[in-house]
Amino acid sequence: MEKLLHCPICESNQLTTFLEAKDYTVSNDYFTINQCIKCKFKFTSPRPDINEIGPYYQSENYISHSNTSKGFVNSLYKMVRQYTINQKVKIIKRYVSKGSSIMDYGAGTGVFLDALSKSDFTTIGVEPSEQARVKANAEYGLEIIDVASVQQFDKQSINCITLWHVLEHVHSLKETLETFHSLLTSNGYLFIAVPNSDSFDAGHYKNYWAAYDVPRHLYHFNIESMTSLMSSVNFVHLKTIPMLFDSTYVSILSENYIAKERGDKQGVKEVIKGMFWGLSSNVKGIRNIKNFSSLIYIFKKAS
Repeated sequence: MEKLLHCPICESNQLTTFLEAKDYTVSNDYFTINQCIKCKFKFTSPRPDINEIGPYYQSENYISHSNTSKGFVNSLYKMVRQYTINQKVKIIKRYVSKGSSIMDYGAGTGVFLDALSKSDFTTIGVEPSEQARVKANAEYGLEIIDVASVQQFDKQSINCITLWHVLEHVHSLKETLETFHSLLTSNGYLFIAVPNSDSFDAGHYKNYWAAYDVPRHLYHFNIESMTSLMSSVNFVHLKTIPMLFDSTYVSILSENYIAKERGDKQGVKEVIKGMFWGLSSNVKGIRNIKNFSSLIYIFKKAS
């Protein structure tokens, strides 16, 4: 395990414990989420280092790597996924012209990358999981590269980079973002989607909030920490867009965690309660975007 002694954003050593959360997906171990006293950023520490993290993704329930339909929550996720993918492509088209090169960093099993290809973009997929890369090739005929291969690309050669619920998994946070800055063209765009730790559902579920997803989620962003981080690596914030379906998905998972902790069977009751609190999060978000469960941030490369 590696322990962070300084805040990954402002580098302050004034840290405090925010909460303890349990890994309900793989290990059932508890992990600490720290908070910077100075800038309020939250991050998991101690955490598995880059050589230790692999086994924490080895679960059939981890849908971005397995593409499983097992269980109601995963089935629900896949039901709405095509709609959300189409919405993501529409958003990108507002900023990036057809034929442009787009790198999807953390491409998983290639579902989004396949949609981009069908929309006449030149695509590059990057994914650290060999299991996911193999599935992407088997299901979509996509050749997705590993993270180390990113270094082969020339500077200022890519028009757009996307990270859909990926940045919170990246160990070398600022270094990776600086690499993106160097790869993007002078008017390049960066799209980042992450859970929002200031959301209404995060406040409601506290340590049971499924989007903490320790230890796989290393960082827990809100609007202030995200925009501050990106400004520090020379990106300009253009817009923030809510991900409306995430609140229900995360809330149902959170209800299942609570039931699991009590030793209860997970069923219809958890689904109904999760849908209620997910809807509540979205209603609160209409009044204040900070209350949405997940957010898409659109950045442009600064000169």
